[in-house]
Amino acid sequence: MLRKSITLSLQEEVDLIKKKGGFAISLSNPSFNPRNLENINLNKYNIQGLLSGENRLKDIARKKLFSNWKTNKLKNDVLITNGAKAALYCVFKSITSKKNSNIGIINPNWPTYIDLINLCNAKPLFFNTYYEKNFDIDISSLEVFVKKNKLRLLVLSSPNNPCGKIYDKKTITSLIRICSSNDCYLVIDESFSSLIFQKKLKNVSYQLNNRYLIIINSFSKNFHLQGLRLGVILASDKLIEKFTNIHIAINGAPNSISQYLISKFNKKLLQTSNLNKKKSYITSFLKSKKIEFYDPDGSFYLFPKIKNKQNFINNSNKKGLFYIRGNHFGSNKYSNFYRFCFEKKQNELEKIVRIMDKYEIY
Repeated sequence: MLRKSITLSLQEEVDLIKKKGGFAISLSNPSFNPRNLENINLNKYNIQGLLSGENRLKDIARKKLFSNWKTNKLKNDVLITNGAKAALYCVFKSITSKKNSNIGIINPNWPTYIDLINLCNAKPLFFNTYYEKNFDIDISSLEVFVKKNKLRLLVLSSPNNPCGKIYDKKTITSLIRICSSNDCYLVIDESFSSLIFQKKLKNVSYQLNNRYLIIINSFSKNFHLQGLRLGVILASDKLIEKFTNIHIAINGAPNSISQYLISKFNKKLLQTSNLNKKKSYITSFLKSKKIEFYDPDGSFYLFPKIKNKQNFINNSNKKGLFYIRGNHFGSNKYSNFYRFCFEKKQNELEKIVRIMDKYEIY
């Protein structure tokens, strides 16, 4: 049986408590200020549109989301999807088969990977990375993992959800080599690629000249437009054709109104808040309490280690703080961690810190 979304279920629980007049904040989910757009005329845009997405939005995706990937337009193409989840489903469903349905996931991972793999009747297999080693990938061990399990596909997120790790060029190049030499597709989920804190990691360039390489990205996550539900895939034109056929079968064409909004208002919509300030505020607090965590290279997540475990478990919900436990991110080895989202209004972050500090919930 397919489980209910862990992240959305938590948000639903928090919203329900608020509606009943109670106090609740999700430590693990973001909260956004509403975007105000005036004088929108949608008369001409309530239509199906191109099946693989509007060309103008594809160009914006190439410029804003895939700027690090050097492509050949004659061999590579872009597919606009109804969210990153739809993009990932199309990839998993298209690549796997009855003969080989093994999909490797590099942990910690976004829980949705597992749900989508199960939905495709494929088999998830896990490769762990560890806080003590900065969540680096042991390349030699990974190569054995890929060969031993005869993987059809390997998935990782960079920036990583939940720890914020960005894998360097040497690692990505090694992964491409290992996968291509073992008839294994490499899926890199870059859904937070615009949310990078270290300048040296922003302008790293790659050649997308390998037929086994598939890049996933998301307007929704990068620019806090979750309600618009727009994801995007960059891959070889032959793969994009297969992904498009699956996407049409389950979704129809990508949402034309959402595409129009981003195309027309992209300079206003494609702006993010000052995450550096928020990250600094939270990490300073955690450091003051001597809490262990990987200082994120990107995304708006932290993956702190729980210091006062029993007190954290017993009192967090009682004091209105709800969270997603680390074991949901691929392994019980992360059970002493939790996901902390610092993309919140400043007053919410301050309230969280006051409660955590007062009741030693950390």
